[in-house]
Amino acid sequence: MASRDILIVGVGSLTRAICSSLATTAAERCTVTLLSGTPRNAAEVCYIANTRAALSGTGTRFRALPAPEYSAEVFRDVLARVQPAVVLNCASHQSPWEGTRAPSAWSDLVARAGFGVTLPLQSVPALTLAEAIAEVSPQALLVNACFPDAVNPVLDALGLPVFCGTGNVLTIAASLRSALSAERHPGTLRVLGHHVHLHTPHHPEDEALAWLDGSPVPEVTEALRAQRGTARAELNAVGGHATALLLGNLVDRRDTLANLPGPSGLPGGYPVRISSGRIRLDLPRGVSREHAVALNQRWAVLDGVQVRPDGGVRFTAEGDPETDKELPDVLSPFPVTDLRERCARMLALRARLRNLPARSSA
Repeated sequence: MASRDILIVGVGSLTRAICSSLATTAAERCTVTLLSGTPRNAAEVCYIANTRAALSGTGTRFRALPAPEYSAEVFRDVLARVQPAVVLNCASHQSPWEGTRAPSAWSDLVARAGFGVTLPLQSVPALTLAEAIAEVSPQALLVNACFPDAVNPVLDALGLPVFCGTGNVLTIAASLRSALSAERHPGTLRVLGHHVHLHTPHHPEDEALAWLDGSPVPEVTEALRAQRGTARAELNAVGGHATALLLGNLVDRRDTLANLPGPSGLPGGYPVRISSGRIRLDLPRGVSREHAVALNQRWAVLDGVQVRPDGGVRFTAEGDPETDKELPDVLSPFPVTDLRERCARMLALRARLRNLPARSSA
């Protein structure tokens, strides 16, 4: 019998939201294993999720495994023990909430250079996990929740398996569906969008694109106003529920239409069709794959980093004198094969800048 188990690496606020929803939405028995370096947090998530599952009468069960570190050895051992159908990565070296929870000169730099500057910090845990999956559990589908718009193209350029991402355009599409349902029941919603579209773009021509039953949605910015006016941390309630539904469909191998970031390692987010464990683009009529990818590469520039098809990484804030002064050559272009080295240099820089006050508190 094929595995119906899910392995989630990393226990943060998104994992909490996902497990809370998985507890009440799974139709058939499923075991969710949480791999975490913080056993107390993992135990809390499992208690709450198991209690919700018991109250709801679902067949989902949650358990926690400790991880002294997110190393290749730990990943290989856990994958061999769990043999999951789906692996969800929620582990990275950089929290998206740092700017509001612990502002510093580092968070100032990220705000100036764009979230894309954190790509090396977002990539390494996913890279190590993907390597272990390729070696030990190649049948498992890797879903990456950590900056998948840019991290998934990195994994693909390195020849590593990645099925898709979650969050970002998935959350945007959920928000659009909610807004449009106030007018009429939406049918098939297709969205081209990027992580950068979680915020309102500076120029209207840089807005995400959406189609409802094949017709363009005319007021995307207005339809996303409620989402963009909501605190980012609160959006995990939406992104977590959407992710839980996606994971359930993947485990049950149900045919699915969705809007997902990084499908098969592509940059940015696209409408997709999932069937029999395979994923392919499901673009609106008249939109080619080449045009959809080109749009997402253009939007990636606005987010601060672009991963080129040849595996080169280019930070798009490299010409900013103020940024260059603080980063020396850390933001120079580099090949994906140098990712771990670049991550180490960025971690050292972050450690220094975290000791300096943010401008607002200086």
